[in-house]
Amino acid sequence: MSNRTFHTIRLQDGTLCNLNKRISRQAISLATLFRTIPDLRRAQGRRHSLETILLMVFVAMLRGSKDLKDVWLFTLANRAFFRRQLGLSMPHGVPDATTISRTLRVLDPDELVRVFTEFLAILSLSLGDVLSFDGKTIRAVTGQDAVRHILSLFSHETHIAVGQIGVDSKENEIPALGRLLVQGTTGSMIWGKLLLGDALHTQRATARMILTAGADYLFTVKGNQRKLRRVIRTELEACMSQAHTHTSSTVDRHRSVTTTVTILAMSEEELELATGQRWSGVRIVGTLHRFGTRTGKNGTPTPVDETVGFISSRMLSAKEVAKHLRAHWCIENNLHWVKDVVLGEDRHTLRRGNAPQIMSFLRSMCISLCNALKLKSISDTIHNLEKSTALLGRFLRMAAVT
Repeated sequence: MSNRTFHTIRLQDGTLCNLNKRISRQAISLATLFRTIPDLRRAQGRRHSLETILLMVFVAMLRGSKDLKDVWLFTLANRAFFRRQLGLSMPHGVPDATTISRTLRVLDPDELVRVFTEFLAILSLSLGDVLSFDGKTIRAVTGQDAVRHILSLFSHETHIAVGQIGVDSKENEIPALGRLLVQGTTGSMIWGKLLLGDALHTQRATARMILTAGADYLFTVKGNQRKLRRVIRTELEACMSQAHTHTSSTVDRHRSVTTTVTILAMSEEELELATGQRWSGVRIVGTLHRFGTRTGKNGTPTPVDETVGFISSRMLSAKEVAKHLRAHWCIENNLHWVKDVVLGEDRHTLRRGNAPQIMSFLRSMCISLCNALKLKSISDTIHNLEKSTALLGRFLRMAAVT
């Protein structure tokens, strides 16, 4: 009888994932990098190492644990696995959920992001050329001083999270983005990239921040910038002979939509002359028009007829703009939705200190690791790993976690 553990973890091309082949044999493991995170707890009474606690939570989350109590129960029932395969001796026993929670409260979220981006650099993973940033609110987190809103930076091509920052209750996403762009090693990773954000971020200060970080921007223009939107339409009507247009159609069971993108080259000096406002680095302006129908969850078709403007500091074709603006939804579909539906983020009630931010980014790390391995389904992977610790151990070694 074969000793190999059966699994159905498949890659995006439909083949089985080879769990015997390490993603990079020369790579420093993620567990080793956890040791470089400063432990901000008081030395008195400290019985469990920070590496032990982080590895417990991360490994348990990969096999389906959705709260700290389940993390504790899984570790308690599999102490031999953590001792033999992960090298965690735990001389003082298994830290309970309260101890884990207190540890996560004082952990610096920026340090966890730094460690993960260093891990991505060691694996030499390409992030692609386009990144999106968007915010998400954790619904179950309550309290006046609790950080409920998280701003994330996500790759279009590889679906990897490369940064995350908490948005304080007394601010909004705009100043938080400035901190996100310079967080840890994120600044070096976004150099030369194209960054996309919602219309909320179509601000002159945001454009300057992105250009200062060495990146380019592509912003949609809606009702919060009425004058700019009006000028874009006026300029396109006046210079239609110089504009370029691309039309594409999407037809599936959920929607039938035709998208038309029209662009016009325009310098920041020309735009300033027309609007009285200086948009740093702008090179193109244009509009995107969607027309057709979408089918909702209840099966009712809804008509679609909308036009939004856009500006960008990179010279893009109309086809490229259409592609990037549609791909911007990947941060909702491939990060936020997976966090809520697969990893149960909206039901997690940790609210004190930095714990909500730490748990949120640990979920982003799980999602990013699965996407970096080009796995077909994150939920199927979790279902496989929760059935066998032997399979879980092989997966962790293959993914350079241990």
